[in-house]
Amino acid sequence: MDEESRSFTKGEEKFFSQCDTGSIPVMVLFTKFDALYDVEFSQLREKGMLRKDAKKLAPKHAEESFANGPQLKFFNDVRWPPKCHVCLPNMDKDDADCGPLMERTAGILDNEVLQQLFVSTQQTNLELCVKYAVEK
Repeated sequence: MDEESRSFTKGEEKFFSQCDTGSIPVMVLFTKFDALYDVEFSQLREKGMLRKDAKKLAPKHAEESFANGPQLKFFNDVRWPPKCHVCLPNMDKDDADCGPLMERTAGILDNEVLQQLFVSTQQTNLELCVKYAVEK
């Protein structure tokens, strides 16, 4: 496996196999998810797809291959898997979208007070604040 789509380090394997976090929710972030776009783009081009079509379909194919890939299968074999994971493409860009991270963070907090505290601090994400205010 190349560096762009690397597997978990020994430290990460040890953490999920030996560390019980109790009631503290753990989330795994895949911040270089867009590296898989290039892999899928190349595979689609090798199959004869036009460059424009391959570029359009690469993100969808990356999501599908990731869902069946070694990174998520790893969690089936650990004693304490994370509560969730988030794939964050293009995090090296100035306009990176952290919305999915904030939404998943709010979603995994079991304690309503912590959830309200988290959501209330997200002043820049009015949509998230409204969503959780309406649900509560």
